[in-house]
Amino acid sequence: MRLPCRKTIASWSLLALLITATTPLALADDDNENSTPTAWWLYTGQSYNDIIQKVQTLNARITDISPDNAAGNSFTVTYIRNTGAFAKQWWWYVGIDAATLEKNLAANKARLISLKAYDTGGGNIRFAVAMIANAGGDNKAWWYYFGKSTADITNLTKANNARLTAVQSYTANGQTLYTCIMIANTGADNKGWWWYFNETPQTIGSSVSTNKARLIDLTPSSTTSGRFNAVLEGCSGGCPGWWWYYGLDGADTLSKAEDNGARVMTAGRYQGCAAGECLVTTMISNTPADVTACDAQGCISEAKLATNICNTLAGHVVGYNCRVGAIRPIFGGLARTNTDAPSLPMAPDLVTNIASVSKTMTATAVIQLLAKKGITPDAKIGPYLYTDWQQGPNVNQLTFRELLTHTSGFGQLSVCGDNSKLDYADLKALVAGGVTASNIGKPQYGNCNFALMREIMPALSGQPLSGVPDGSQRAQQSINQYLSYMNAHVYQPVGVRTRSCKPPGGGNELLSYPNPAGGAHGTDWGDWTAICGGGGWVLSTNDIFHVINDLATGNTLLSPTLRKQMISGSLGWDSAVRSDCPNPNVCKNGDLNNGPGTAAVWTYAGILKCNVPVVVSVNSPLPAPYQGGEDIIGLVKDALGKSSVPGTARACP
Repeated sequence: MRLPCRKTIASWSLLALLITATTPLALADDDNENSTPTAWWLYTGQSYNDIIQKVQTLNARITDISPDNAAGNSFTVTYIRNTGAFAKQWWWYVGIDAATLEKNLAANKARLISLKAYDTGGGNIRFAVAMIANAGGDNKAWWYYFGKSTADITNLTKANNARLTAVQSYTANGQTLYTCIMIANTGADNKGWWWYFNETPQTIGSSVSTNKARLIDLTPSSTTSGRFNAVLEGCSGGCPGWWWYYGLDGADTLSKAEDNGARVMTAGRYQGCAAGECLVTTMISNTPADVTACDAQGCISEAKLATNICNTLAGHVVGYNCRVGAIRPIFGGLARTNTDAPSLPMAPDLVTNIASVSKTMTATAVIQLLAKKGITPDAKIGPYLYTDWQQGPNVNQLTFRELLTHTSGFGQLSVCGDNSKLDYADLKALVAGGVTASNIGKPQYGNCNFALMREIMPALSGQPLSGVPDGSQRAQQSINQYLSYMNAHVYQPVGVRTRSCKPPGGGNELLSYPNPAGGAHGTDWGDWTAICGGGGWVLSTNDIFHVINDLATGNTLLSPTLRKQMISGSLGWDSAVRSDCPNPNVCKNGDLNNGPGTAAVWTYAGILKCNVPVVVSVNSPLPAPYQGGEDIIGLVKDALGKSSVPGTARACP
């Protein structure tokens, strides 16, 4: 997935456009019926040249294309990778007239899968379309129409014994007209179906429920903002997982797709909703039922692991999120209770203070900076501390590795575990106090190790702040640099929106509660900006998963060599100080609470079975025996032990 691209497009000429095709492959399912997992993309504000570039560089084909405006110089486009189960011969055009559309369909022996009309002025109707070869398993009896009334469409479906697969309204010379695509409602394509025009989402939703149906097309009404045109098909013979949304911006739409393990099928922009310019979309399942993952100790089922984790939590905590490998996210319970009305169901796109999982985020940044500097984690930290800070006993002997693995000797100091003692002045005093030489190299967990990284990163990144006056001015500068670097180099490269170390306010955050929540108000854990680093980042489960998934399987954040260095060295992971991840896996937990019986948040991030990312979040104390015992690491370890399946053991690369 990619975040929407929003651009201001300059002038563009309305011409018949380039044909793009790939080697044909006979398939039985249309794209709106095919839930085979595939790569996909959604972009808005696409120019003609943008679309060409995406098609070529992504080896993609268009499944839906809609004009963003009457000028036809900007489009909202959904793409899928044109390989495997989705490989088809296909073509796309924008800015063409009716005669050219008919000619191209005949020349290509094709049928339309997306048809949108728009009036560029004075009744001058142009079309944006995508079409596929009407051959082999894709061959169907089909029809398309434009310039029709709703009564015309009803009569045509009856005359053709057909059902609609797409419908769109547009305005020409002050008149509301419709385009549509229909296929013969016979054989394997014979299904119950319904369609609606200029209808409210409430009526559409009611029809979905009453008819046990799903939406296969949903477009904005051209006459009334917040109303839609819809095509439904019956699910009596079974349907893939599917979802629909309206009133969301592009980023929130993609978050919902990720929550559901879905891909967007259709998308259209419209004005007038609470978020300004919004999208209305339909989605279809895009995740496998299961994946077998193996390491030298044997194999597991990713689906079993996700289910085992969540079954331990469901009904025993206020709310929870579980993400395991390629499996669809599992989540349940409440993110906010009625005490903090309105209540809100839990979902993996809701943000919270992720507590000590922040350490893995900070460690990723430090490993990046060390590599850019051409030094290893065994380099001394002394040269990168502020030059006017007094370095106490043995601080000049400490290395980055020792901070990253809690073996610096700071962990033996009580102040190091106190989250209220991690701002600039506190860290300055910590360094001045030094460490006991005999404690260096001994594992002892301490939050200050990673908070201190925040004050080291300016010099490590080549932007030292020694010229900025000591005190609040320098403290603020270091905070700004830390937040900026993390967003630019850790979060945004893997698709995470700009984040901070304080609650965002509004409806996109979950609250933490005691368990049971009762009538207690939830907490958002306050503003950690001045002490961020070892804790405090406010991220969603999806955000954490983006980072951990790349550390497990990608090379966007770290090269393969650096990933191996981070994992094998337990840099930024709890496996540096405890053995129950379990070995040889790496994991990190996070926990905030105000004492027994109070609100709590728990987070977990790990890489299991060589390259399986696992992320869990819970917004209340854990069920017994984990809250007062093995905590969330033990919970995942126990779930892992129950997830074994037959397979061939293999060493991790």
